[in-house]
Amino acid sequence: MKTLISLLVFFIVASPLMAQQSMSVQTQRQINISRKLINDKRNTALAFNMKFTQEEKENFWPLYREYREAMGAVGDKRLAMIVDYADHINSMTESKAKQLLDRSFAVEKESIKARQKYVRKFRKILPQTKVVRLMQIESRMDTQVDMKLAEGIPLME
Repeated sequence: MKTLISLLVFFIVASPLMAQQSMSVQTQRQINISRKLINDKRNTALAFNMKFTQEEKENFWPLYREYREAMGAVGDKRLAMIVDYADHINSMTESKAKQLLDRSFAVEKESIKARQKYVRKFRKILPQTKVVRLMQIESRMDTQVDMKLAEGIPLME
């Protein structure tokens, strides 16, 4: 489990980490640092690629921070699920496996719902082409994080 948690430290998505009993304070701190680095990378990618007007910029960044908070809350649930998986990897039962898969689908649904909610809000302040570009950049960043996570999570036995 420690190996899995260590790998997660470098690849967890953004937001403040809710307390996890299975993780040490040091691990939580490392995850928060990693999340900050990922957020900084997102912000840089957006600033470079979005080419906002002054008015768009003023309206976008507060809403984007709100969006990332919402996505961070989903990320916290995903992290809790991964930690739960790690805690049970050597003692997995059929019941626990089912529960984890069902939780995984619920987290995916929550993520889609949050993105849809914020796309509606972004559409009120940005042209459609910029909303699509924003979601493309977000998708690319999320895919990079997901690929790194997948590398560190062992397959179910």
